[in-house]
Amino acid sequence: MTAPLPPPRSLFDAAFIRRFVREARRRRQALAWGEPGEPLTLQQLLAMHGQGTMAILLILLSLITTVPVAGAGMLFSLGIMAWAWRWARQQEPPQLARLRSLQLNPRAAYRVLRALAWIYTFAQRRLRPRWPQLQHERLRWAWAAWVWLMAFIIFLPIPLGNIFPAVALLLFALGLLTRDGLMLLSSLALGLAGLAFLFMAGGWVWSALAGLWA
Repeated sequence: MTAPLPPPRSLFDAAFIRRFVREARRRRQALAWGEPGEPLTLQQLLAMHGQGTMAILLILLSLITTVPVAGAGMLFSLGIMAWAWRWARQQEPPQLARLRSLQLNPRAAYRVLRALAWIYTFAQRRLRPRWPQLQHERLRWAWAAWVWLMAFIIFLPIPLGNIFPAVALLLFALGLLTRDGLMLLSSLALGLAGLAFLFMAGGWVWSALAGLWA
């Protein structure tokens, strides 16, 4: 069984958020001064959180799929699929040993840390427990299927096709972490908008190809 989540507000205290702000600033200065910088791994990011809850792991996996690193989306989407399966079965987080050791280059590392600082600041100021019925146990498998679907879209080699589902998963993970049902609904709305966009884009491409063929 997964460990109970900590009280939402206790995770996002000032000291916790400053940890990511300071590290992002340090890496930004290194990049500005032309220093080689340091890579960053998923394992190091988890260590910075001090715990590896399921929600935190999903935040990190989803966020890394948005950085412009070749193959990151496809690899980490598989990790998200494994996450969905274990979360639905109320098991411990997947080990993902290979993904934990993959290194983000210094620029990608800076972007991830900067994004985490912003995400946690937003969560501390805006999110709160509400609409608990959306996290009822009867809905667990339905939400897990939603996460799997978003991960599958990220896996597909569609240019910029990972943005909508990755952000949708970020919202879902924040909803789990802070017990905020509004974030779950926002995840659903954004993911459906992304699906509609992909279908329309596919229709445009098909029409263009058909016109060329004709």
